[in-house]
Amino acid sequence: MAQMRISRNAATPKGFLRRISDARFERVDDPRAQQWVVHPLHALLKLGALAFSTHARSVRAVEVRSEQLRPTVRAQVGLKERVSDNAFGLVLPRIKWPQLRRCLHRQVKAEWRRGRLVPVRLQKSTAAIDGKHVATVPEKRLRALVTQRTSLDGATLAPAELRQVLSTQFPHVQLQESSHGKLCGLIRVHRTTLISSSAAVALDQWPIAGQTNEWGAIELTVSALMSAYGRTKLIERVTLDAGNATPEVAQMLQGRDIDYLMSLKVGQGRLWEHAVDTLGDREGRQADHRDVVEERGKTICYSVWREKLDGEYGFEGARQVVRIERVVAGDEDAEVGNRYFVSSESPDELGAKEALALARAHWRCENEGHWTADAIFDEDARRTPWTMHPDGVLVAGLLRSIAINILAVLRALTRNKSAEKWHKPTWKMVVEQALMTLCIPILDTTEFDAFEA
Repeated sequence: MAQMRISRNAATPKGFLRRISDARFERVDDPRAQQWVVHPLHALLKLGALAFSTHARSVRAVEVRSEQLRPTVRAQVGLKERVSDNAFGLVLPRIKWPQLRRCLHRQVKAEWRRGRLVPVRLQKSTAAIDGKHVATVPEKRLRALVTQRTSLDGATLAPAELRQVLSTQFPHVQLQESSHGKLCGLIRVHRTTLISSSAAVALDQWPIAGQTNEWGAIELTVSALMSAYGRTKLIERVTLDAGNATPEVAQMLQGRDIDYLMSLKVGQGRLWEHAVDTLGDREGRQADHRDVVEERGKTICYSVWREKLDGEYGFEGARQVVRIERVVAGDEDAEVGNRYFVSSESPDELGAKEALALARAHWRCENEGHWTADAIFDEDARRTPWTMHPDGVLVAGLLRSIAINILAVLRALTRNKSAEKWHKPTWKMVVEQALMTLCIPILDTTEFDAFEA
């Protein structure tokens, strides 16, 4: 059996509850009529975060978790009895997601003060911003919500009328026709992930308006992010893919003395053309840095070229362009990948080796953020979603991020021994550890003990 070496302060009920308490859920307004309240709202939110941490897959599973929690944990959460799925599920869409967003910020800042989020993978504390589709709400549900919230009959509205009403009632829903010819509502967000620390925690979640795309929403996302963390030193640099890289964002970041690394593509005009003309024809022997790594059983060769910029080409503070080539060794059918970047740091400040590490680290927002939320915590589940309410989806996403942050820190403090080596455990192992720590044993071993006797 594999051995687990875990930080005692983090892997105890006290460690979990302390990190949940960092969010200060009691500051979230309770939308319910107080004469009918049985469970305080902060207790329900703590229960939701604990349920996510222990891989509860639905609102019904939250009810089960409320029974399985250890008595000491239940008492500290503030629960006196079992919580029904309705008690939790009905309040979820009514919670104001901007207030819960501030809970996420408080949790992250508490970990930052503890020294758990210091930059160990990169030279500067760096955040990556990337868009994600988090839910698809069926047309029938959208029309029912319109009927509930307005004097209109949602069932009889034409698609154009439905779109207009949704833009007022739920501005973060994008109405789109599915592959089956039916209308559905897409809910998309920008998520920001800290990629420089050992634990890749979620820093922020900001909804993308239904009437625009990632490119059109990125300025508002960056502005909201800076408002949340502008007084801290938590974000010293930001990375963006080509779909979010704009001159306006470069100007906003430079105005805050924050550096950037942005991916470039054809649509970015003169800067893209200059990068290709300057670096596109350089060969491997001219590379500023080369590195060979093993990825999923394949040998990958990376080559890096850089060129100092004489002008900004519309991107304020631009100091250099970078080209990174990726070649799969021994795979004749594999296409050689070339990506171009612009950086606000000069070649002396951002070396070729660090530029490669930074470009690769950007994808932690996908590998340890989006993928983790989908594959481990079922964020993209269609059959058993926690809620199909557009506002509830944002609330559930923030609770999920808070839970994942707790587990990410625990995972960073944990080592699993296999083949005489200590390495980082899988997400599944950390979730199982949380389940064993927070809940009473699920299996009754009385009969097994009797059989042994």
